[in-house]
Amino acid sequence: MADKTLSSDYSEYYEKAAVFPQQLDREELRRFESMLPQGGALDVLDLGCAEGRLAVGLAKAGHKVSVGDIAPSQLRFAEAEAAKAGVKLHGSYLADIEAGIDAFGGKRFDAVFFMDVIEHLKNPVVGLEHLRALLKEDGVLILHTPNGSTPHRFLWHLVRRGPDMDYWNPAKLQDFHFQTYDYLTLEKTLNFIGLKIAEVVPTRITLPRLFSSRLLARWFPLLSDTLLVKCRKVAPIDLDSHIEYWKRTRPVHGNPS
Repeated sequence: MADKTLSSDYSEYYEKAAVFPQQLDREELRRFESMLPQGGALDVLDLGCAEGRLAVGLAKAGHKVSVGDIAPSQLRFAEAEAAKAGVKLHGSYLADIEAGIDAFGGKRFDAVFFMDVIEHLKNPVVGLEHLRALLKEDGVLILHTPNGSTPHRFLWHLVRRGPDMDYWNPAKLQDFHFQTYDYLTLEKTLNFIGLKIAEVVPTRITLPRLFSSRLLARWFPLLSDTLLVKCRKVAPIDLDSHIEYWKRTRPVHGNPS
């Protein structure tokens, strides 16, 4: 029997991990909720909804909120959270965004929240292409992910000067992240797919044992501990025109015989 891995048994491990609370930072949730106007009654999807606290906050603000997740337990948690808060969820979708969007039955949304999910994807390009198709033409994607380029990370590498993380140790793994993004990598990936960052919202910049500053993040938002961006649908990068440009401006090989 082949060894089980996060890649081969993806949905199983995320279902098992659903027992761990994720949306515990109320200040962070308020920041996410403020990305949309209150009382707008927008059709909103919280994709990767965890236990549903963000979805409930958006519903309280007057939006028509649906939830989606790869783990059935998370959907049940979200539905229970909504019932406890006395708000209605307009849809609950068991879906793997990398596999497609058939589960949504052709539904399109004014806004999709994709909070701390992209770093978990095996194939983020495919996942984002499917996600883009869930947006109405004037819809917005709101995305949040840890930042791979921060002062804290730079200082860590400067001090450590070599590998020092034993990810086989459960105390050090901490997450199921396949990859980490800095701002430029995230921006380029989104542009290839046909999503353009319209707004970067600063979070905070933290230097452990020294300080954690929201003010510093406002000055240097691309160095924030996490990247929080709002994106609009645009035409994807036209690769054929790029290749034609390279042909005109760079030496090229002749046709192979």
